[in-house]
Amino acid sequence: MTVSARVRLVAPVVVLAVLSLGPLVRLGGLDGGAAVVSVGLVATALARRRAPLPALLVAAALLAAWWVGHGLTPQRLLPAGAVLFWLLAWVADRRPVREVVAATAVVVLVPVTLVVLALLGRPGGEAVVPLTAATVVAVVVGRNRRTRRSLLVALEERAVRAERERDAGARAAVAEERTRIAREVHDVVAHNVSVMTALADGAGYTLATDPERARGAMAQVAATGREAIAEMHRLLGVLRAGDEPGQDAPAPGLDQLDQLLEQVRAAGLAVTLTVAGTPAPLPATAQLAVHRLVQEALTNTLTHADGARAARVALRWGADALEVEVVDDGRGGRPRDPDRPPGHGLVGMRERFGAWGGAVETGPDRGGDGWRVHGTLPLGAQVPA
Repeated sequence: MTVSARVRLVAPVVVLAVLSLGPLVRLGGLDGGAAVVSVGLVATALARRRAPLPALLVAAALLAAWWVGHGLTPQRLLPAGAVLFWLLAWVADRRPVREVVAATAVVVLVPVTLVVLALLGRPGGEAVVPLTAATVVAVVVGRNRRTRRSLLVALEERAVRAERERDAGARAAVAEERTRIAREVHDVVAHNVSVMTALADGAGYTLATDPERARGAMAQVAATGREAIAEMHRLLGVLRAGDEPGQDAPAPGLDQLDQLLEQVRAAGLAVTLTVAGTPAPLPATAQLAVHRLVQEALTNTLTHADGARAARVALRWGADALEVEVVDDGRGGRPRDPDRPPGHGLVGMRERFGAWGGAVETGPDRGGDGWRVHGTLPLGAQVPA
């Protein structure tokens, strides 16, 4: 126990002792028995924090012994007996209801006894009302302190819980944003590097036989690299403080599909695009999901499909959904480099479409030996939060 805690425990007891013994001195000298009982009563208050109910019972026993030996009269109602109501308030504040009821019953015996004596014609009946009032006040004050303390504890717990939830929400938002940026970076890097690799391989094969074509392929490599750098700046610009809003280029959508297909064609893969149905307005993030699906599917064809020479991209607009399908003519996948970690392209496709209530299916083409990627995007889906 700290020094300040000891002072808070002992100081009120010392004050009560002085206030209790003072009236005994003024009333004609300090009676030894009254002084001993008064000091004993006051001393019980030292246990009010650890054991308020036992302290109250001890104080009640001391008072009862004093009154039995000296008679229960107003003159014998020791001022130190006020400690009984103080301890009752502590019991009401710190202890459960059943102990509060027991302590109240013990203290109520005092006014009840006075009532009985008054009915028998003995003195003391005039103290019934103040003692009863003191009992009620002690219980009410104690329970009120308990209620206020419980309320403060509940408010503190709520504040701590709200702070934890806020921190958890902030961490979740940061993790979600990091995942989104990582997915975007993967799509951009994987596609453009795959295109650049295919172009560089083609330039190497034709360098000796067709220098002009090789130079054109290398020029396309440079253009693709510059485009990749520009898109990386757009994606990572949100991580730099101080950027002005509205300076980033718009996210790629359906209008950029032709440009994407030209890049893939330049890398040596013959790609065709067919559109069926009546196009409907799509939010920018939904268009981005479609664009990334086509981009990832064609990137996988360039990177993994063995012997793929052509691919078909189809957009089928329906009344309720947009179907996106990419099919290549490869003969199965190339062996994966064991030093290269597995990618997350398929996971990214499903996450993008899943955010809009859509679904993505991948697997062998049902009409040939190639690979098929099929996505369904509901047109009436709500904007994801």
